[in-house]
Amino acid sequence: MKSTQYFILFFVLAGLVVLPATLHWEFFPRTDVQFDQLTITFDGVNATAELEYNVGFLTEFYIFFFGNRNLDPYINNFFYGFDEYQIRSFQGNSATVNLNNVSRISPPYYLHDGRPFGSPVNRLVLVFPDGEVRIFENPSKTPNIFYDLPAKDLDFLIFD
Repeated sequence: MKSTQYFILFFVLAGLVVLPATLHWEFFPRTDVQFDQLTITFDGVNATAELEYNVGFLTEFYIFFFGNRNLDPYINNFFYGFDEYQIRSFQGNSATVNLNNVSRISPPYYLHDGRPFGSPVNRLVLVFPDGEVRIFENPSKTPNIFYDLPAKDLDFLIFD
C-alpha cells in the first residue's frame, strides 16, 4: 500500500471513532427483553397471564430467524416467584402463560399471596372473575388480594 492509502485509511478510522463521540451518537443495541404489561386473569385457584414484552432490534432479528421459543429463559426468569406455571404460547410480542394454584380457598374468598417478579414490569393488570379490573404501575410483585368465590362454588363447601 502507498502512504496516501494508509493516510486515507487512518482518517476514515479516526472519523469513525471521533465523530460519534463528538456528536454524542451511541450504538448500543439492546439485547434484553423489556416487559411492558402483565395481565393476570383469575379463574378459581388458577390464572392465565398475558405478558407483553418489547425486545431490541438484534433480539427481534434473532427471533425472526430462530423463533420465539428462545425467549423461554426470560419468561422463566420473570415467573420465578410462581411455583407452578406453563408457557402456553407466543404470539407477536406477547406470551400466554398458565399459572396453576396461585390462589387458595378460604370461604367465602379466594386468597392470593403476593409473588415477586424476576424482572421489572411497567404495568400489572389484574382481572377478577366478577369482571373487576385493577391496574398497578411499576410493581415488583403481585399484591396480596382476595376475591369472592362464585355462588356455584359455595354450594359444595361445608361450613363448620
